[in-house]
Amino acid sequence: MSIKVMNPLPAESAGETTDFAAADLIADRLATLSSLVSRGLARLYSVRFGLAISDWRVLAVISRYPGASSNAVCELAAMDKVRVSRAVSRLLETGRIHRRLDKQDRRRGKLYLTDEGRDIHAQVVPVARAYEAKLMAGLTDEEARLLERLLASLESSAQGIAREGFGMAVGLNPKNHGKSR
Repeated sequence: MSIKVMNPLPAESAGETTDFAAADLIADRLATLSSLVSRGLARLYSVRFGLAISDWRVLAVISRYPGASSNAVCELAAMDKVRVSRAVSRLLETGRIHRRLDKQDRRRGKLYLTDEGRDIHAQVVPVARAYEAKLMAGLTDEEARLLERLLASLESSAQGIAREGFGMAVGLNPKNHGKSR
């Protein structure tokens, strides 16, 4: 299957002399789309529920995996530790989650939704679904199913690359990386 990438920007903008434009990279297009969607949802979640996007993502993971640690949330939500830590702090302060010490490892906390957290989660899900429906409205049912399959495939590939380590995946020798010539 061949996918034609539509680039709205001229190839030789800002003095570029190559055929390459960042907008041609699928990774950059996905990042841009993610940013657009996140900004739209951020406004909704902030105004209506007092949540940042990172707060919502942490709530969603804890809802699905009660008792997850902060480190597990980082992995499951593909978020960095700083963003998760800040979101967990806000959610603890607002009483939307609580933390219990792990009986086997008292250094590790397990995170759970409170009643208020479950209530907020139940209110956000229909809003998120409505936003998604509006976003996907221009696709046929067949295109939507194809998009789901393609996204699952890309997620799987990205996870595989992350497990391998990016440098190794593209043939870089980590011992030589960063050395000047």
